[in-house]
Amino acid sequence: MKFKYLFLLLILFGLSKVFAQEALIPLQFNPKKSTKALEEHRLNVKDLALPLTLPFWDDFSYQGPYPDPDIWADNDVYVNSGFGVHPKTYGVATFDIIDAQGNIYEDASIDNIPFAADKLTSHPIDLSEFSPSDSLILSFYYQPQGRGGDPASSDSLVVQFSLPADADKQGEEEADEGLWQSVWMARGESLKSFSQDTFPYFKRVAIPITDNRYFREDFRFRFRNHTSFSPGQTIPNYTGTGNIWNIDYVYMNSNRSMLDSAYYDIAFAAPAQSMLKDLTAIPWSHYIADPQSLIRTSFDVYITNLDVSTYNYSYRYIIQDEGANTIRTYSGGSWVIAPFFSEGYQDYAPHSNPIVLSNPLPTAPATQRHFRLLHALQEGATGDAFTRNDTIVYDQVFSNYFSYDDGSPEMAHLVKGYSPVRAMQFTARHPDTLEAVQIFFMETINNQDHQQAFELVIFSSLEPEEIIYRSDPLFSPENGRNDFVTFYLDQEVLIEDTFYVGIQQSGNVELGNSMVIGFDLSNDVNHLLYSNYGDGEGWQASTNHGALMIRPVVRRDDITGITPQQVIQPDVKIYPNPANGRLVHIHLDDQGLARHNTQLQVFDTQGRLLYTGAYTPTLDITRFNNGVYLLRIINISQGLNQTARFIISR
Repeated sequence: MKFKYLFLLLILFGLSKVFAQEALIPLQFNPKKSTKALEEHRLNVKDLALPLTLPFWDDFSYQGPYPDPDIWADNDVYVNSGFGVHPKTYGVATFDIIDAQGNIYEDASIDNIPFAADKLTSHPIDLSEFSPSDSLILSFYYQPQGRGGDPASSDSLVVQFSLPADADKQGEEEADEGLWQSVWMARGESLKSFSQDTFPYFKRVAIPITDNRYFREDFRFRFRNHTSFSPGQTIPNYTGTGNIWNIDYVYMNSNRSMLDSAYYDIAFAAPAQSMLKDLTAIPWSHYIADPQSLIRTSFDVYITNLDVSTYNYSYRYIIQDEGANTIRTYSGGSWVIAPFFSEGYQDYAPHSNPIVLSNPLPTAPATQRHFRLLHALQEGATGDAFTRNDTIVYDQVFSNYFSYDDGSPEMAHLVKGYSPVRAMQFTARHPDTLEAVQIFFMETINNQDHQQAFELVIFSSLEPEEIIYRSDPLFSPENGRNDFVTFYLDQEVLIEDTFYVGIQQSGNVELGNSMVIGFDLSNDVNHLLYSNYGDGEGWQASTNHGALMIRPVVRRDDITGITPQQVIQPDVKIYPNPANGRLVHIHLDDQGLARHNTQLQVFDTQGRLLYTGAYTPTLDITRFNNGVYLLRIINISQGLNQTARFIISR
């Protein structure tokens, strides 16, 4: 029987026993990985001069989702900043049960027998000029579970060294890619057991390279996780991130000692933050209406010194606009930083908690804006040994939506109850029109919520409960998951001050048929997430730290060549509106214009031209999906350029 059908039976059996009303489960697929993403990554791979030479180093402080192709030969692991708990520097490589295209491995089976999953293999490294007396050591840091699921005690993370083709094969692992010898292994456990909830959340491993068989020009090493699906759990972790390991700071070089854990590296140890309090994005018009209440007072910046010596270094951040022009600069000056092992992260406030400059952004009206915030540090005049982790960047987007998430889920959110509702709280800084709601629906192996109906519900208050909009029953899409799905409202909804955007399922909802929505662990706004489980207890704040990935979208008619004054002119009428049939009727007050060289154009709300043709009083709309559209009527010779909005809601 196929894996997915076994999964369906087991997960429904397991979830039916759960009595919690709100639950987080690991992801079944990785939305950052896909066939398209892998193809684009491979297009950027350059020709390499192989073999590599020492030193070999990677701290995974880059965007990902795939490892650096200049030093790694495969694409299985997930390079990210979300799954590591207090990594050595910003970014980790996560080993899970998800392949390079974002899917659970095809040969995965539901039992407690571990199978080989991700691997991370170096390109060939030339060690032919070295010998055992040169003290070659491979070191790295590792962590089980992180912000995913914990690996079972039967699971393992292993390190293997490649052997020459003519080596004795007895007792070694032979595969298509060669012969490998296991030189280190760790058994699975929870992060709590591993770290005792204190530093070091990552532990260091040092492996000496002493076997003469390794000293050749095509030496390689690799990491590999062996993992399993263990039946019988309360919420079965038959998921891609249900059993994970993180590794960080891989370093191989000569003339090292087993106890040498010092690195000439002053680095950022966490990603950059939004300039906004709680929010990651807000419409520009709402920002400029009240910027002082939205901007945070200071940043939380984590800076670490991985050496044993104290250094003097400088820190600053700059803000750039869309044209990469620097518009503001903050200088924290120079200061000293003690080794992390003795003092922890930097605690000098101008560096660890730099203020957000007053009036950091211009406030001229615009449809949208995009700024880039760059934090940078430098040791001495030229920098330390590893400068890549000396810069972190945050892209601050002001578009047409509100959000608390960074666009990348680490968990999936479910609820149970009788007609349960989940709602996120937002605040409008001026009256506006809500146009749509975006929801990050997660793909699941058994497609548990593809045919589940739900309603969008907009509240102006939860206590007392005041509903200002409720949609007709909607269905989550069969395609386009692992991303935000946009649902357009079938009427204009005025929002002002505090409002709540929620989804509700009707009837008796179990975790096994709950809508599965992405949950971002990087931004803790659980005080803004509320649920009503239909148990008579009313609305309750979430107990899970993070952000439910729901984004309200306000109306913005931003089409090239169309100004706001041209939208919805009174002499253009479209009916029925909303439309639920095959045709819409178009009426011009001046019918003379309609008879002479007049054209129709239909755009979506992103400004994409979907249709053009001669004017006709009826337009066939069967080619268009449900949503909001803009109809432009043009007659150049008569100076006609009118636009009207219409909605399709079948």
